Parts: sequence; C-alpha cells; structure tokens
Amino acid sequence: MAFSHALFLALMGLLSCIAAIKPNGLTMEVVHKDTPESPYYRNTADEKTPKPECPFASLNNPPPTKTETSTHTQALGKSEVINPPPTRYGDPFMFLVKVGVGTFGATSSNHSFKPYYLNIDSGTDLTWIQCEGCKSKPNMCFPQTDPVYPSSQSKSYKLLPCNHTALACHPKQECAAGSGSCAFNLTFSPGSYTSGTLAQETFTFPSPDGPPVAIQNITFGCSTDSRNIIYVLSTAPNPNPVSGVLSLGWGPRSFLSQTDALTQGKFSYCIKKNSTKPSYLKFGRDVTKPRNLQTTPISQVMPSSSYYMNLKGVSVNGQRLNMSPRELEVQRDGSGGCVIDSGSLVSYLKSSVFDVLHAALADHISKNKFLKRVIIHRKHKDLCYEELSPKGRKTLPVVKFHLEEADLEVEPEALFLFRQLRMDLSKELRTGKKVFCLAILTNEVKNTIGAYQQLNQKFVYDTKTKQLSFGPENCDENP
Repeated sequence: MAFSHALFLALMGLLSCIAAIKPNGLTMEVVHKDTPESPYYRNTADEKTPKPECPFASLNNPPPTKTETSTHTQALGKSEVINPPPTRYGDPFMFLVKVGVGTFGATSSNHSFKPYYLNIDSGTDLTWIQCEGCKSKPNMCFPQTDPVYPSSQSKSYKLLPCNHTALACHPKQECAAGSGSCAFNLTFSPGSYTSGTLAQETFTFPSPDGPPVAIQNITFGCSTDSRNIIYVLSTAPNPNPVSGVLSLGWGPRSFLSQTDALTQGKFSYCIKKNSTKPSYLKFGRDVTKPRNLQTTPISQVMPSSSYYMNLKGVSVNGQRLNMSPRELEVQRDGSGGCVIDSGSLVSYLKSSVFDVLHAALADHISKNKFLKRVIIHRKHKDLCYEELSPKGRKTLPVVKFHLEEADLEVEPEALFLFRQLRMDLSKELRTGKKVFCLAILTNEVKNTIGAYQQLNQKFVYDTKTKQLSFGPENCDENP
C-alpha cells in the first residue's frame, strides 16, 4: 500500500496554497473495491474456501449525522482501540482516493510523502486523517492498516494558531485545551466522533495522465481522538485501509473551496458497480458535461456543508406517491429538504417519506409470484426478498426522485442490494440462495441520496452556478 518511489516531487515554495498543478484542472483515480488497486480487493478465484460474509452489513447501521465545530472535545476512555458498537463504513460502496501526505526526506529536492486512502465525502467541509496523537492515552484511534500519520516528522506540517484568521478558528473557543492551536470536532452519530487539531500540510495526488500534483498549505484536521468509528469490509484481506476523509462539501474549509483557483468550484464523478476499470474524480476544467444531463438547483443550508436539493415528490413505476410537501422541501428553519452525499453508502429518508415509499414498493412486489418476502434485520424496516426464479427481477419497479426541474431515476440495480448468500442466515435462508433488500433506510434527520442510488450516473457539481447536473452514463466508457 505504498506509492512508487518515482512519485517524489520537489516543493517550489510558492506563496499560494497551490503548487505544481495543471492550470486546466485536476483528475484523481477513484479506487473502487473491485479494482486490483483497491485495498478492499479480493481475488475470489484464488480462494479454495470462500470466506463467509455478512451480506447486508451496510443496511444495518445508523446514518451518520455530520456536524462540525471548532471547539475542543475532552478525551474520554482509556483503551487504544475502540470497541463495538461503532458507526461502520465500508461494505461495497465506499469510494476512495490515494493521497500522499506531508514532506519527508533529507532535502527539499528529494522528498517523499506518506500514502493514505481517504474516503470521498461530499457531505463534509473538513478533510481529516488520523495522526500520531491518537496513540497517546486517554485518546483513541480507530483501527487502520497503515500507521497513523507521523505529523511531527513532516517538514511541511504546521499547526494553526488560535489567532489564525484564514479558514480555521472561531473566536475565543478554540484554545480551551490550552494548546494554543485551533481544534475541531466532527460528530457522525451519537457517541461517534473524531476530534483533534487543525493544521496545514502538503497533499500530493497521483495523476493518471502526468506527474503527481502537490498542493501546499491545505488546512485539514489532524485527528487525535476517534470514538466508535470503524472502516471495514468483512471479506477484505486488509479490513481497515481508510485513514480519513477527503472533503468535497460546500464550506470554506473543504478541499474544493481551498483549491478554488484550481477546481473553480466544480467537480464530477461517475460511480460504477462491479467494474475492474478505473473511474475518476475530476475538478475544474477537467470536468466534462454531456449535453443529455438534467440540472437541478443546489443550495447550502447553514451550518451544514451538504448540497441541498428541493425534493418535490417520489414515484414508483410512474405513479406519484402521496407525501407531505413540508417533509420534502427545505424549510426556513433548515428542516426537511434532501441532500446528495457520496460519503453515505445508501440513501436515508425521513420516516414519513420512507413509510410511504416502503408500502408502495411492498405492494408492487407482492404481485410477483417469483419473489418471496423474507426478514433479514428484525430491528429495521427492511424490505427483503428471496429470488425463487430469475424471472423475479424482470418486473422490479423503478423509483424516481422528483427534484426541482429534474428527475433522478433509480433503476432496480441501484435500488436494491442483491446478494447470493455465502452463509446461513436462518433455516429458510441457506448458503447459495439469492436474496435482495431495499438499499434505502429511514432516519429522522434529513432525506439523503447516498452513493448506491447514484450508480451508473454521471454527476457534475458546480458551486459557482449552484447547480447539480446528472444523467445515465456508461461509466466504463465515460468515467
């Protein structure tokens, strides 16, 4: 899991935060679990005995409720590694980028960096990685394959002082720990958070069509305490390769905002399923926008850094469902509405919206004699079926999310999570049986369109025009 030694780059000492960049954009290769480059990759052809796996792990977790502050959080507990029940990320739909962090080496003209995998997250405005401080009790680290970042050894690492005025600090609240430097706290769900200090560092990105790109003075969170977080894929040989997050949210500290001269507030991606070909996260002038894309307005609802859309309604196979407009549209108090979030594995709908969709799908599928309703998670409102015949999939419904001026169409492949069981779940659900579940869950926070429902579509975010464009795409041919 190390970059090639050829990926060394001289620091040029530019005054701005951008160095050694292409003036026309930036492209990063997205690492999907099914590609050989992925730390999640497993060549099942080489396995004499397939490993059992929990087939619907991503459908058995509470949604992350990302909130950020700059205040210090007092460390709790004594263990070095957190214990369950954590907020779990991973399973099949995590998309990663490979990043080089820091400056190490004898001279500035011959330096290396430390390689890490970061999760792409459009729902937060702070890039962060685990740093060496999490090894000091009473702080905690979440388990990861690579050593945590040795920030004290990097020549380009700089803590942000409390009087820093650029991006980081809010008045009078950052130095509660007496460290003299800015702090952050990112909460995912009750009891699940990461916190630490804010700093600046050089980030280096491998480029698929040229030399690596080094960007200096990126403000990021150097995490020194994480609770109830674990990045995991149960079947992977290296189950915890992720070290943190690359933020693409709509906020002043996000990677997108800090590199505005390069990215121009624009990025795109095309999420694929079960493909060994690479896909790309593109920024600025590297972004191409096909003519067939639909466009919907996006907005920021403070203090969130998520991309909000106006959800007007939901339909199943062309039939519009009866839902309260207040639960769908963004309200003045910040309630309601719908966000799109690449860092959320699946979609989440408020219960009043979810219950209507759940009932409509169950009613539609109940007429299919080739499918049998089964229970996987009794604690959740799951909607799961056993396939009695291959004919069962042919009449599965299409769901449309009706947005302002556009419709996001979700085909069955991106609506349901299909699995062939590699372990017995019950007396009825034995190894080898084919089962699928609705890959949409319920919460009481907000409506969220997650990564799985974005499969096989191209998405183009433009924060300057405040627009999100999207449409069906062959992501293998046009990544």
